[in-house]
Amino acid sequence: ERIAEKAVGWNMILFPTPALRRMLIVGVGTAVAQQAVGIDAIQYYLIDVLEQSGIESEKRRLGVLMLLGVLKLLFVIVGSKLLDRRGRRTLLFVSLLGMVGACVLTSFSFFGKGSNAVFAIIGLSLYLSFFSVGMGPGAWLIPAEIFATSIRAKAMSVATFFNRITATLMASTFLSTANAIGWGPFFIMLAAIAVVVFVFIYFLLPETKGRSLEDMSVYFAEIT
Repeated sequence: ERIAEKAVGWNMILFPTPALRRMLIVGVGTAVAQQAVGIDAIQYYLIDVLEQSGIESEKRRLGVLMLLGVLKLLFVIVGSKLLDRRGRRTLLFVSLLGMVGACVLTSFSFFGKGSNAVFAIIGLSLYLSFFSVGMGPGAWLIPAEIFATSIRAKAMSVATFFNRITATLMASTFLSTANAIGWGPFFIMLAAIAVVVFVFIYFLLPETKGRSLEDMSVYFAEIT
């Protein structure tokens, strides 16, 4: 960190020390992972997903949309309470495993003859709920808790930039990809992405609960 403090401008980001490089990989990677699981894309096209699942009534789709919004709000509040009690890694693991199951369940709505909207409604409800418990708030909390003071401002801007780039890519390719490979396989693909994110967090992300920035700097210095 002392070396980074002597760097000029963006050099500490573009040419980081091994410890800072590991911080950037974990912090930026977590921010990217939040959008790689498809949250913004799904929210943008919820109406299309519900319509493809077999809900033809506009009023019913609107009702389901309101239900999903309320669930997401409630579980964001629950997640904000549990992150400090249970720890970051635990909540992220629960969130990702729940999202894997939810995506698989949602995919059932599109396999077989005809569409079964029940699977889609339950699956999307679980997906948004589990996301809101962990990956939603956690993906912004983690970078703020691991980036050293010397790189915090620039590193957070990089994490935010790549988070929004990933969100844009996922949203802009959502419909074309789903139509190309089918809605069922598309949600299976999202489940597979969530598994990859789980592995990334399991091996690279340390528990940050109750640890100061100085502790995290020492941790990353020791492992590199």
